[in-house]
Amino acid sequence: MYELFLKTLENTSADAYAENEIEALAADVLRRNKTADGQYAPHMLGPKLQDNHWLFKHADEDMNIKPREYAAMAVPEYLDLMMKLDDEGNLKSAFNEDKTDVIHTPTRKLTAQEAAVLRAWEAVQKVNNQAPRTVSSLWKNFIEQKRRIDLSVPLASLSKTDRRRVRRFEYFMNYCPDIVIAAGDSSAQRDVIQQAMDDMARAEEKLGKAHTTIKRSLGEVISGFNWAIKRYRLNWTKLEMPTIEPSAGYVKKTKQVLLTPQQIQFFNAAVDADTPLAAALLLMLHCGAMPTEIARLRIDTDLYLEHQQYPYVSMQGGVDNKTKTKARPRFVPIVFGLDLIRRRLPEAIEILATWEEPSGPLNDEIRRITGNETLTGHCLRHTFKMQTNNKLMSPEITYAIAGWSGGWINKVANQYGSAGFGENEQLQTLNKELARVFEAIVEVDKQRQADASNVLPFSPPR
Repeated sequence: MYELFLKTLENTSADAYAENEIEALAADVLRRNKTADGQYAPHMLGPKLQDNHWLFKHADEDMNIKPREYAAMAVPEYLDLMMKLDDEGNLKSAFNEDKTDVIHTPTRKLTAQEAAVLRAWEAVQKVNNQAPRTVSSLWKNFIEQKRRIDLSVPLASLSKTDRRRVRRFEYFMNYCPDIVIAAGDSSAQRDVIQQAMDDMARAEEKLGKAHTTIKRSLGEVISGFNWAIKRYRLNWTKLEMPTIEPSAGYVKKTKQVLLTPQQIQFFNAAVDADTPLAAALLLMLHCGAMPTEIARLRIDTDLYLEHQQYPYVSMQGGVDNKTKTKARPRFVPIVFGLDLIRRRLPEAIEILATWEEPSGPLNDEIRRITGNETLTGHCLRHTFKMQTNNKLMSPEITYAIAGWSGGWINKVANQYGSAGFGENEQLQTLNKELARVFEAIVEVDKQRQADASNVLPFSPPR
């Protein structure tokens, strides 16, 4: 809500807001006025309202007060809005069809805040009831509200990751009927969905799919339904991943990592290359960052590379705060390659932001500068995890730098924001620990800087 409030300070046009954002602003209006959806709906008026509301407990039963008038008392901002529009000459008033009521209609576009007030005024008059949901509608709500994917646009215009999410669910629906989800204890409906997952897993196994592939396909679907269980209080136990055993002869793929000598070679190659993408790769090694995270960095607000003591990068998911998990927003101290990262990372961000899948150019770059055709940018994430394990880094600090769930540092630090964290003692701790973990690269970096400072520029005799 705070981020949404900041947005209202920058954008007044309601066109700049998604439907769920206007709904969130309207819900906040109701919260401030200590009222709720449907509180003054027609079925709540009369004796029932008098029994349950102190203001009308002794009111005359013959009082002919309409729901909209109760709503205006519940949301006083509505009257202020109507008076403002009337003063501007932007309010049209006319009788309804049976001449029993006057309808007021704004004749200009409302701002987001005004639209929220009108929405709140309407909400307290509506029956507080939700239409029956189906399996597909639960998923749609998850995709739009949790994943922030706009399903109204063509599938081809979505990112590769979002297309994959949508297609995985569509494939799952080949096994699951689109049943209605009723309110209350309806565990039988949960069992239908769980059985569909089991059926899909068995069918995929018969096709020879790897158990890891099957789990990836079902993982997003399970996350979506478990979100809906909590969001809509469905009174179900959480859905579970079906038991999927590795096929006979399955050999787990070894994750490729860079050992310490290879890390040094990679660092030297990146610095010598002096390219924007080489700077991005060095940042990836610092914290196991994903290419999409770097592409979403905001040059003006996320890079604190001029910090006097501990330069760092604030990884908050970009303008939309879009992160893979709640733990992913984090602050990353820069302990080696600062000169290259400071000079070329902004260019890298601009380049990667133009790519739908930024991992492609980064994979090409790491192979080009190292000459190793088997390396990928994701190897740097595996390398970070291996290195922190080898150096016995505290799990809490490892989680904080890489953005893995299980730690509390990021939760606390993000409350202060990027600038506040820059003055926090936790940044000093993260800096020292990361420098210790990559001490071999840090020493090489120091030596390179010393060698560079000892080289005197050539001045021809006059």
